[in-house]
Formats: sequence, C-alpha cells, structure tokens
Amino acid sequence: MNRDAASWFIGAVVVLGLAALALILGVNLLPASEVMRSKLNSVAPLVITWGMIWLAVLMAVVLAGFLIATGLEKARHSH
Repeated sequence: MNRDAASWFIGAVVVLGLAALALILGVNLLPASEVMRSKLNSVAPLVITWGMIWLAVLMAVVLAGFLIATGLEKARHSH
C-alpha cells in the first residue's frame, strides 16, 4: 500500500472516530426523556436531536466507506 492510499484509510478512521464522539456526546449531554416530559411536556426536541445525531453518524459511515473505497482504488492503480 502506498502512502496516498494509507492517508485515505487514516481519514476513514478519523471520520468513524468523530461519529463515535457524536454518539458519546449525545448520550452524555442530552437529558433523559423523563426530564424532557416533566419540563416541556414533550419529547419532540429530544427525538429531533437524536435523529440529527443518528443522521450524522450515518453520513460519517457513508463517508468512511467512500474514503476506504477510494484508498483501495488508489492502492490497486499504484502497482
């Protein structure tokens, strides 16, 4: 594997790390649904926020897949 392909793989690992960080921050910073129900009588903001977090994680996984595919393509054409 050449250096250029390795940088694509490192980028994919970084993107997946950021996705994991988004999930960890969501779990630790968002209040429980019981708290949202007692304060706002609604869980809609919580559901919308979790939807955005999972959408960001999904986009990160897709981007990481693209980076890995590009790195494999670069490695195959470098020989």
